[in-house]
Amino acid sequence: MIGPGWMPRWRPATGKRTLAYRRTRRIKRRPRTPRPHAIGHDEIVIFDQGPTELPTATLVPKSRGLALVAGLQRWLIARWSWFAPRAVPVIVATVGMILVLVSADYLAHGHGDAGVQWSVRIIGP
Repeated sequence: MIGPGWMPRWRPATGKRTLAYRRTRRIKRRPRTPRPHAIGHDEIVIFDQGPTELPTATLVPKSRGLALVAGLQRWLIARWSWFAPRAVPVIVATVGMILVLVSADYLAHGHGDAGVQWSVRIIGP
């Protein structure tokens, strides 16, 4: 018996469905853990551990005055290393900001002849 809302279902002749309408079964794959690297000797060699960076030596001056200068120099070098690749855009933005401020000052003040008086006369009916 046909009930309300019943419509015949169309199926393609091949029996295959398109990829967009097909529900695929998800296969959960376990992540493969790499096998540990077998070391042929028991000595600790710094180069066998992989591509790690070697420690960097930092010179520390003994006197207090030189320590302040060295700290300031490190701070300036850190700031310059950040600023150097961004120098051109910062300079262009600074020049643009100065030009906007100058143009706003120019437009805020009248630059015509100071002795000229304009009079407005309203002519009405």
